[in-house]
Amino acid sequence: MKFLRQCINVLKEGLKSLWRNKAMGFASTISIAAMLILFGFISLMVLNLNTIVYQTTGKVDKVIFYLKDNMGADQVNDIIQNIGKEENVRNISYVSKEMAMDSLKEQFKDKSSVFDNFDINKLPASLVVEMKSLEKSRDLIEKVKNFEGIDKYSFMGDLVDKMASIKRGVKFLGAGIVAVLVFVSIVIINNTIKVAVSNRKKEISIMKYVGASNSYIRGPFLIEGITFGILGAILAFLVINTGYSKLYTIIMREISSMDLKLANPKLIAFDLLTIFLSIGVGIGYLGSLMSTKKFMDV
Repeated sequence: MKFLRQCINVLKEGLKSLWRNKAMGFASTISIAAMLILFGFISLMVLNLNTIVYQTTGKVDKVIFYLKDNMGADQVNDIIQNIGKEENVRNISYVSKEMAMDSLKEQFKDKSSVFDNFDINKLPASLVVEMKSLEKSRDLIEKVKNFEGIDKYSFMGDLVDKMASIKRGVKFLGAGIVAVLVFVSIVIINNTIKVAVSNRKKEISIMKYVGASNSYIRGPFLIEGITFGILGAILAFLVINTGYSKLYTIIMREISSMDLKLANPKLIAFDLLTIFLSIGVGIGYLGSLMSTKKFMDV
């Protein structure tokens, strides 16, 4: 019963302190929210890059070689035979201009009427080459791209490599920025709690004199810091979840024909909130603990 009474008193004092220091508390909450918003933005970017890289990895075993116009059947067959001699080639498919047009109409079913008056000659015929080994893909491409009749090529592996490189850059840069913002948030909370402790210095002296434990004295300030963290986490989650949900709808509408998917906001919302709350509470607790330790010896 005594323990429960102490917990209630600690909670009451913590809430009172929140109200007394609401201006600095607001700054602490905003700093945590800003840090978590940036953290959430970077995390979602890395998550979606990972998702896209994973989805496209299964498509990088193919390279498309576009043929020059006005090539005869014999010339095309010669190219196919020469490519077929390469040991890394598993299969070769010829895609005519007509087949390329049908493929476009299939990809953009909802907008297929756009292609009704499209000049089919603007689409190149191509050879889709399926490779046995991705490790030797560059060697094959370097040889075939110089064949007579080959205009250019398209290889998904180039895109995957670029996305992987971007992902690494975002992770390193983001980690640095988030680390700085975490430090700033802890400093702001630290200073906020210092002011609260300083304002109650005389009261704390009396409490220590009558035998109150350090944990009982420190409790309200820890509650205050943790509350800043919770409020900041909730604010950041609302901003990120709302913004990402709208962005997800727009982007998925545009890439629906590309057989690619982003992380569904409904499926990651709970995990995101849990992570935000954990980080927010951790920062609030750490900032409060650091400041109160220095002021316990009064």
